[in-house]
Amino acid sequence: MRCCCIEYLIFMLVGAAAALYPNLLLSATDPALNITVYNANPGQYALSVGLIWWSIGIAIGYFVFVYRMFRGKAAETAGGHGY
Repeated sequence: MRCCCIEYLIFMLVGAAAALYPNLLLSATDPALNITVYNANPGQYALSVGLIWWSIGIAIGYFVFVYRMFRGKAAETAGGHGY
């Protein structure tokens, strides 16, 4: 039997987001100052620049991870092969 703690937290967060939609952050002083999904959009140019930098970062991170995982010499086994 597995623990359902992660699923519970996910459903709680989804439920809170659905209840607050379209607000992301509520203002305590004035409802006109709420941050909504519509006024939190950074714009097309910022999204495209962010996507490019994110892609570069993921690619570099992947290659660094793979390099570190497989670094070192392959040892020759008794069969005479190094794989």
